[in-house]
Amino acid sequence: IGRRVYEKLFAGKPAVGEDITIDGAHFTVIGLLDRKLQMSNYFTSDDESVWIPYSAAGDLWDTKYASVLVFAPAAPQFEALAEKQVLATLAERQQFSPTDKKALKMFGREEFRPVIDGITIGLEVLLLFIGALTLGIGGVGVMNIMLVSVDERVREIGLRRALGATKRIIRLQFLTEAMVMMLTGGAVGILLSYLIAAITPRLPMLGPLFEDTSGNGDIQLAITPMTLILSTLVLVVIGVLSGLAPAVKASKLDPVDALRYE
Repeated sequence: IGRRVYEKLFAGKPAVGEDITIDGAHFTVIGLLDRKLQMSNYFTSDDESVWIPYSAAGDLWDTKYASVLVFAPAAPQFEALAEKQVLATLAERQQFSPTDKKALKMFGREEFRPVIDGITIGLEVLLLFIGALTLGIGGVGVMNIMLVSVDERVREIGLRRALGATKRIIRLQFLTEAMVMMLTGGAVGILLSYLIAAITPRLPMLGPLFEDTSGNGDIQLAITPMTLILSTLVLVVIGVLSGLAPAVKASKLDPVDALRYE
């Protein structure tokens, strides 16, 4: 019996060896399934199912033909071969052509790939939107910090101007500070990305559904050099845009008024 069936019927008490009744027929519980995560199921999830002998089901419900046949290959990489073998065997026994698509419908991991790919594309769009929103908020935050920094360093700016610093130098100083802030945050984000990319393929919850033909998990979060280059360029652009207004404001301060600022 499945885990949820066990919880409903026995509420934590020992179940193996106990009897349950299904449509007036008595069955003895011989095993209890562990709870598991399912991305698909037939009829209902395994946690909510009860398995009985096929012969008993035929006697109980006068079943002449099996409506569903579930099989698992010896290893995920043999799925396509196993499907061909099962199809050939059933076609020979039931006298239908293996090429007749209407005679038998088979569903494996590959049939679910379009659904999974669609979900993946949706998640990518969502993550792109979240990333753009996060960068925008971060850029506004850096700009506000730099504007406050200009107000707090008016006398410093005035002193530097009095000692010969040009408006261009003042602008470059604040632009550089803004870019350093953005790049520092970006470096932390990249390190976290590498950590997440290393952990994700090892998550046990993914299971064999996402294994490739070699038996390895095919959900790999690859961080390519091009990704790093594009990320760095985006951070530099946002840093420049965020620091532009504070830099212009700082460069326009009058040295005399700045030195008198309290």
